[in-house]
Amino acid sequence: MPSKLYTIWLDATTYIVVDFQSLEGEILAFVVRLVHIVGREHRDVTRYDTAHGRPHRDLISRRGRLRRKDWLKHYDFNRALTYAIEDFKKNHERYIQDQR
Repeated sequence: MPSKLYTIWLDATTYIVVDFQSLEGEILAFVVRLVHIVGREHRDVTRYDTAHGRPHRDLISRRGRLRRKDWLKHYDFNRALTYAIEDFKKNHERYIQDQR
């Protein structure tokens, strides 16, 4: 199954890491991470993934611990992957501010 990994830079200190596996155009699994650089540390702020067999967003504390899990109940993996990328592009500043 083909796997793709790429990075989308949003500004000088914030980027999205997209990692997914697909087969014949169908997304089989993915992780989309919003990462913010603080000093030399690259911190995960939040992530969308398909662990547990369903797409969801994990909000992460500054210490790297899970704060909350939000399920995307009505999204298939293809739609959830697109949604995750667009959400981070649009709302990254708010997610970073909320983590502080």
